[in-house]
Amino acid sequence: MGWFGNKVAKIKHDPNLTRAVRGVKYASKELRAGTGNWMLKKVPIVQWLPAYMPKWLAGDAIAGISVGLLLVPQAVTYSALAGVPIQTALLSSWLPGMIYAITGTSKGMLYTQYQY
Repeated sequence: MGWFGNKVAKIKHDPNLTRAVRGVKYASKELRAGTGNWMLKKVPIVQWLPAYMPKWLAGDAIAGISVGLLLVPQAVTYSALAGVPIQTALLSSWLPGMIYAITGTSKGMLYTQYQY
């Protein structure tokens, strides 16, 4: 067994891991029946991600790069004006976009993808 095998063996026999697995199993049994419906309403990425087509990836990548090219200089400029570290500004520029990607969507986008 090499270095990696020793690490895996240690993790497998870690009592905290078995406790965590047992806790996840218990918690999943205790979820309400309406949890899935709540997730569908509150987290739209759960709806559209299974229907996402790989051919959309190129367009989405171009859109993401163009938004990033706009946000990075804007964040650096605003951080200089506000007197905060650049790291803080860069973190605050991409984090809201990631949160919106998970929790936000437009109604037209959902109707277009699913064609109700």
